[in-house]
Amino acid sequence: MDMKAKLSRTTKGQEEIFNQGHTVRPKCRQILFAIGNGASVGELQEKLPNTDDLQTLLDNLLQGGYIEVQNEAITAQPATDTVAAPPIAETAPESPISTAPPPVAAEPPPAAQPAASSSQPSGRVEAARNHVLEIMASLAGTKSPAYRKMSEVQDEESFKEVLQMCRKVVAAVASPHQATEMETTAIQHLGG
Repeated sequence: MDMKAKLSRTTKGQEEIFNQGHTVRPKCRQILFAIGNGASVGELQEKLPNTDDLQTLLDNLLQGGYIEVQNEAITAQPATDTVAAPPIAETAPESPISTAPPPVAAEPPPAAQPAASSSQPSGRVEAARNHVLEIMASLAGTKSPAYRKMSEVQDEESFKEVLQMCRKVVAAVASPHQATEMETTAIQHLGG
């Protein structure tokens, strides 16, 4: 697929991300989430550098009707050099869940700027918050409502509340294993 090909989610792709009935592999959900409102293949490779089989996964998502190519000139060209991949639904049950750690952002996400009247979070809360924000930025992006809420956290009680929201997002876009790992490490940063 052309590196400049602009991809977007279809209605089916939107439903896969935001509904409970997940039918594609976690890596495919991660790609769907990374596409957002549109991204080129090159942009996806930058966002997901550890996804070695990105082209195959994109072809599967395209064939499954989860994504579409926005550039009409590219969709008119037949794909003669690719081998047809099996449908996504058939490969999902057989595919092992990746235990690889999530991709790490090149730079840590910017820390939230607290309002003048609020106090700085404690070192433990800040360390836990920054850990979750780094994972969220790499998997769900910085425009996610869960990311925004976590960046506003100032105390341990609100951190624990928002952590559950972030855990659900990571489980949806990556895997339940990665969500549990993120949560466990964050709790360790809190000293609990």
